Amino acid sequence: MDELEFRRRLFAQPADKDEELLEFAKQSPERMALVKELRDFDKQLHQAMDVDVPDNLADKIILQQAMSEQPDKIKALSSQRKRKSWYLTLVASVAIAFSVFTYQLVAPPLSIGEHALAHVYHEIDSLESTQQYTMADVNAQLAKLGSKMTALPGEVKYARFCNFKGQRGLHLVFASAYGPMTVFIVPSENDYLGSDYFTDEHFAGRVSRFPKGDAILVASAQAPLDEYQNRLNESIQWL
Repeated sequence: MDELEFRRRLFAQPADKDEELLEFAKQSPERMALVKELRDFDKQLHQAMDVDVPDNLADKIILQQAMSEQPDKIKALSSQRKRKSWYLTLVASVAIAFSVFTYQLVAPPLSIGEHALAHVYHEIDSLESTQQYTMADVNAQLAKLGSKMTALPGEVKYARFCNFKGQRGLHLVFASAYGPMTVFIVPSENDYLGSDYFTDEHFAGRVSRFPKGDAILVASAQAPLDEYQNRLNESIQWL
């Protein structure tokens, strides 16, 4: 299954519980977020369409027709307009939502910076890890990616393999004077799109592109990013 097939099936049937679809979604935090978003919307849409029919509706319609020549006809027409307006509003809302999701379906994939930020938020608990890892522990994992490091600018608190844009990488968190910092080490062909610098209201990041892979650093927006990234670049080696 590729990204296009995944999105096509998910948009067509958000509640689909097919194992292949769900396994593919679990490989990416963005896919899981999209699954949740579409399922929530589908649930809200069904709730909005579940309108109870008023009691004695048929009797009321007959009564209105019988009184069609009376002054109350104006009031009846007003009531009908209100109901019609409500249904039109619902239809318009559905149309707008469909347009938004259609755009998402054909929208370009996330850039490397957007993916790094989404990954940090998805595993935000990693920033509070209190475990301890030696450089030997880290290099034992990096060796599986064809890399090694001589040092990190702080004590390593988190070290796990992850799926980074479909590529197996190593997710590291180390302590610093500016709070925990995240590092993604990802072997690649350097074909990830996006600027080497990225930021949002909480974090800032920088990408270092090497011939055999990328090193992505994500830290608090106030941290001296270039200083730490340069120290990281001096440490990493590709085998």
